[in-house]
Amino acid sequence: MSKTIYELSNEVLDELEEMGHSKLTRDNFRYFWNGMARYFESKGVYEFDVNVAMEYFEFRCSKCDFKKRSENFIKRAILILDHYSKHGTIPLRCYTPISKLNNSKLIALLGSYGESLVAGEYSSRTIEGYLRRAGKFLQFAEEKKYCTPNDWSAEIIFEYISTLSKFQKATIKHRVGGLRLFLKYIYFNGFTKENLSVYAGTVRGTYHQKIPSIWTKTEVNQMLNAIDRNNPNEKRDYAMLLLVARLGLRSSDIKKLKFENFNWSKNEIVLNQSKTGEPLTLPLLRDVGWAIIDYVQNARPKSDNPHIFLKHLAPYTELSEGNHLYRTVEKYMVRAKLPISAKRKNGMHSLRHSLATTLLEENIPLDEISGILGHTSSNSTSIYLNTNIERLRECAIDLSEIEVE
Repeated sequence: MSKTIYELSNEVLDELEEMGHSKLTRDNFRYFWNGMARYFESKGVYEFDVNVAMEYFEFRCSKCDFKKRSENFIKRAILILDHYSKHGTIPLRCYTPISKLNNSKLIALLGSYGESLVAGEYSSRTIEGYLRRAGKFLQFAEEKKYCTPNDWSAEIIFEYISTLSKFQKATIKHRVGGLRLFLKYIYFNGFTKENLSVYAGTVRGTYHQKIPSIWTKTEVNQMLNAIDRNNPNEKRDYAMLLLVARLGLRSSDIKKLKFENFNWSKNEIVLNQSKTGEPLTLPLLRDVGWAIIDYVQNARPKSDNPHIFLKHLAPYTELSEGNHLYRTVEKYMVRAKLPISAKRKNGMHSLRHSLATTLLEENIPLDEISGILGHTSSNSTSIYLNTNIERLRECAIDLSEIEVE
């Protein structure tokens, strides 16, 4: 039996409370959903319908000059109800970047595409990438007044692709590839009679390796020293950044670290790398180990979650792939008054490059270090790590100095 919008929203509010969301957050959702329910009733609709919900969104926007943050909240509120009505669960993230679309049919189409990607078990980063590329095309179609798939033809596909000529070859390749996948989806799901994906051909070209951005050892230490280690959030950030700066771990691997990855008796971190799937064993360096212990004992939220690093807002879940750590590095670089520029990257990866440069200065062979930069096969990473294992082990933490519960 279908539920009224009031029944549906009340169930979702109960779920949000169970997940640990604050009363203020729940009250904000309740206020919006009650207003939306009244709009539904004025239209003679009593069960949730995402298309009517988007009509309400457009109605609200026409009456008020919302800030972007308010618009995003409203869209998230709608998407939560839509997802819950179909799947009985609340998504931790909404994989539908509709903030730049206004047409309700195109928004619903993008939402349907997002659901198919989630069902396909793609990673959140991959889903966001595909949706972003599909969204770019839909924005173009909306601007050209082609607001239903039946309006599309080879001409509009070619016209859109021609607008990409200003971008680098790699960007064009990704945009066209994402468009091709989206066009296949709408064809095989009956939105168009013609398979328009055949008009989005493969982009070929030569790609040049970029010179990695690096920071000196002094600059990296300045950045680390700028972190307030009395602040719970920054205790977490400090531990994560040390894992990159001292061991060269990728941010994707850091976010997935669990307690089971730490062998405290052997002073080792053992994991399978997300990018390559290759196993990796690293010594637990002294400063890294102490930072993790400090975070776990004094700052980590109380939770049964097996992951080391958690969000510090309810419901205290692990860091998702969508939680980009780029801004984390930039925040402390700025605080340390280090020079930031568009030409000099300052994300997590720049710290990996900086570590590799430091090792090169210490006469580690270049072909072994290149693996950690991602320029060769994953075997190079293993060679680099194995070569330096004893040197790193000399700095491992001595757990006899503390009591571990």
